[in-house]
Amino acid sequence: MKKFFDTPRKAVISAVCIVAFVLAAVALMGAIVLKQSLISKSEAGAAALADAGLKEADVSALRVNLDFDDGRFEYEVDFYCNGAEYEYVIQAKDGDIIARDIEGGNREVGQNGRTNPVNPAPSSAAEPSGSEQSAAEPFRSGQSAAEPSRSEQSAVEPSESEQSAAELSNDPATQEISLEMAKEAALADAGLSDTEVTFTKERLDNNDGIKVYDLEFYTADAEYDYEINAFDGTVHEKDMEAFGAGQQAHSRVGGNRPEGSDIGVDRAKEIALDHAGLTEAEVRFVKAEFEYDDGRAEYEVEFYLDRTEYSYSVDAASGDIIHYEADSD
Repeated sequence: MKKFFDTPRKAVISAVCIVAFVLAAVALMGAIVLKQSLISKSEAGAAALADAGLKEADVSALRVNLDFDDGRFEYEVDFYCNGAEYEYVIQAKDGDIIARDIEGGNREVGQNGRTNPVNPAPSSAAEPSGSEQSAAEPFRSGQSAAEPSRSEQSAVEPSESEQSAAELSNDPATQEISLEMAKEAALADAGLSDTEVTFTKERLDNNDGIKVYDLEFYTADAEYDYEINAFDGTVHEKDMEAFGAGQQAHSRVGGNRPEGSDIGVDRAKEIALDHAGLTEAEVRFVKAEFEYDDGRAEYEVEFYLDRTEYSYSVDAASGDIIHYEADSD
């Protein structure tokens, strides 16, 4: 042992090894203690199933994975039921639900705003109903004889949870519109009919937490890309690109504008505003300038209305709209 430490270099290496061993042991013990303080995978799965009002026998492809995110351990729980996909994030420390997302399938809004399957598992027959529990309660002193008992009140008045479920199920904000309604909204905004277009994409999607219908279609003249809010049918985003509009109308000569065929920036702004159905007094312009793009002279026009950004490319010779977008953040 004395020979091993007889040089400064060997002494330093030995000290480093000892420190590394101690740190590794401490880290291992900490990991063991931490893991013992977390709930199990089965407990995380049970918490998600209980929140969804389901049993393990009702679902398929149940997956539970431990993850570490934002400085905390959490379980990611996924499963399917009646065509719906359920995704949960469960706090690994105490089993609290951090997030839930349910998509597709035959679903209805249940109590507390949950989205449950149409045919949930039946409740236990041994459990008494709210009215039966109330009927079993003794008459309390101080209660007016004319005042109806709690069981009589529940017989004629819905409970708070029943009211909540009824209000949510009738609330348009919790109900998705159909795909056909979304397509009609996109076509109406584009000023087209179903016979004039060919759809190439029809998909229910999620854009920054907003559920939208992602639609793409084209005509003989242009291609359109729309995102329609899946709950109220409003246009969330839209994009149109003309097929070769005005590409052969003029050519670039020394960077100058085409002679005698320039509509001017004011007319380009008018064309964009007319297409958007807005007036100059309503919007805030951030860009209106002449430029060349792929050998074509055009005006780039951009303006805002509230939180929606409008962007237009207008052919400088013909005034045709080559491309436009409307993006709501």
